[in-house]
Amino acid sequence: MHGCHNFTAMLQRFLSHIASSSFIEQGSKTLVATSGGVDSMVLCHLFHAAGLRFAVAHCNFQLRGEDSDQDELFVKNWCQANDVTFYSVKFDTLDFAQKNKLSIQVAARDLRYQWLKTTLQTADCQQIATAHHLDDSIETLFYNFTKGCGIRGLHGIPARNGSIIRPMLFATKKEILSYAAANNIAFREDASNQTDKYNRNLIRHQVVPVFEKINPSFQRTAAENIKRLAAAEQLYDFAVQQIQQQVVAKTEGKLKIDLEKLLTYPAPASVLYETLKPYGFNKDQIEQILTADNQQTGNLFQTPSARLLVDRSFLVVSFEQVERETLMLEALPDFAVHLPNGDSLTFQVKDSVPLDFGQSADSAWLDADKLRLPITIRHWQPGDWFCPIGMEGKRQKLQDYFSNQKLSRFEKERVWVLESGGEIAWIVGYRMDERFKITHETKSYIQAVFLQGNQSDSKLLT
Repeated sequence: MHGCHNFTAMLQRFLSHIASSSFIEQGSKTLVATSGGVDSMVLCHLFHAAGLRFAVAHCNFQLRGEDSDQDELFVKNWCQANDVTFYSVKFDTLDFAQKNKLSIQVAARDLRYQWLKTTLQTADCQQIATAHHLDDSIETLFYNFTKGCGIRGLHGIPARNGSIIRPMLFATKKEILSYAAANNIAFREDASNQTDKYNRNLIRHQVVPVFEKINPSFQRTAAENIKRLAAAEQLYDFAVQQIQQQVVAKTEGKLKIDLEKLLTYPAPASVLYETLKPYGFNKDQIEQILTADNQQTGNLFQTPSARLLVDRSFLVVSFEQVERETLMLEALPDFAVHLPNGDSLTFQVKDSVPLDFGQSADSAWLDADKLRLPITIRHWQPGDWFCPIGMEGKRQKLQDYFSNQKLSRFEKERVWVLESGGEIAWIVGYRMDERFKITHETKSYIQAVFLQGNQSDSKLLT
């Protein structure tokens, strides 16, 4: 009777957990990851008893010699006896770990999930089920807390992660062992689970028992705490999104963060971390950015995919990789010259003197006879100078000109100059040089027009 009661209670809790988590749509098929150990064999038993459609997938990591092969054979025989489709694969885990400089555990996990996701399609299944249970979730919480984590590390193992579901998170290891014994479920023992060689085993055997001495119902208490932490995480995400809407803007292929406004909200470091984490910024960099000494205009922080510039009371994040290419024009073309960052220049040679010079800085009217080929188009460099038109031939360093224009470092990096005979004739899109202007003696002129490329936010911010 005890076994029957155990069977019914466990099966009902299993079905209830699946229903409440909306794991499995009616009629769908699940790929159950099965090692042959007690957890995964109980999971297979529950799927079978519940009448759910499923197939079994087994990874042979070849780490335990003949025992690994016996595990595979054991699972295969169970599938044949219960008319369940069986998929298996062998991995040279040691070789993969060495080549990729990974620990054995990480290598096995990466190989396992990569293969499971491939097999999901082969088996015509809709989700992958793993046999993680409540003890695993508690151990994960402790492990993450010990290594250092934010609130996302405290919710244990999520019940769903994409196509992966965990239908046994409701059960403790003791309950699983009791169910296996009561229902004569055979399984394979892995001796490595009994040692303290791995950190998770150390937590399982040395840490959790201490908490159980303090609170005999510790596992159930921990389960409730995990639920509360998951709810707190949802509130945290909601608050971060609300603050981001007030202080973060995406414009011209950049991220612009109002630092002054951000600092008026609670936990600005957390909001900034969540905003910048997708672009490779880490917690140490966030702390440095928020240090008063580092909030000086011009300070730059970088990751492989982004750069953050402190620009007065704003943080500007750029995703452009500036190409320092130089273009040489041996003749002035009658078509657009496309620059590496998406900008372009057009040139038109015209006779006489223009009637109207217009007001746009994106156009320049240059005396054709004063230009010397080849024409060089390049990014500005420190030490560059020119004679701004209207300043009667006075020299000015480009750095000083940019400072007067209040250009940020990112804006300066995009600036092109048109150089003729070693002299700058035009700061493209900003100002011409006095020495190349049109006069009453001009016979022909060149109208150069600058078209700035439009980089889409959707492309740069994904």
